[in-house]
Amino acid sequence: MNVLVTGASGLLGRAVSAEFNQNSWKVLGIALTRATDDLVKLDLTDTEAVRNVITDYKPHVIIHCAAERSPDKVERDYIAAKKLNVSVSRNLAQFAYEIKAVFVYISTDYVFNGETPPYSEDAVPSPINAYGATKLEGEKNVLEVNPDSCILRVPVLYGIEEYIGESAISSLITLLLQKEPVRVSNFERRYPSHTSDVAAIVFQLVEKKLE
Repeated sequence: MNVLVTGASGLLGRAVSAEFNQNSWKVLGIALTRATDDLVKLDLTDTEAVRNVITDYKPHVIIHCAAERSPDKVERDYIAAKKLNVSVSRNLAQFAYEIKAVFVYISTDYVFNGETPPYSEDAVPSPINAYGATKLEGEKNVLEVNPDSCILRVPVLYGIEEYIGESAISSLITLLLQKEPVRVSNFERRYPSHTSDVAAIVFQLVEKKLE
């Protein structure tokens, strides 16, 4: 079985790729700025290039991990973030629909306002920042073109990192090492999840969809 993983050089993408590799799947990892020899370098905003890769590879499953996931970066360059988080997601879901591949869209708990956690799958989203808004719009676009898609809303992630600061959790280390005051909230309740656990859930979802 063939699986295509976008954002395969990222924190979650690496874990997802490893999970499928361990289960004897053929994995095609897509990356851009951190593409290595074992990954395909591809600009996901180049629609025709993406279509060509999918047509050639013929994946049975597409897992879309790539995203602009930094709330600050989304605020600074909203247009670019929306293109990646919304337009690219829609295109990939459409391509998956055309070839009858299972499509998994990695979303975020930022689609909620955080006032009444924990949330069920049918809870009404209410994002309070631009990042959450783009991911929610991505969800809607994915389901519009591919109603049978899987959407997984993940919380803050941690896992095996290539550098300190790759996750929101370890990024605090860098700030603390600067020996400067760090402002953090004293009212948030977060649910950190290890990327290997999330990857295992993704694999289980895919297996269920293929039954």
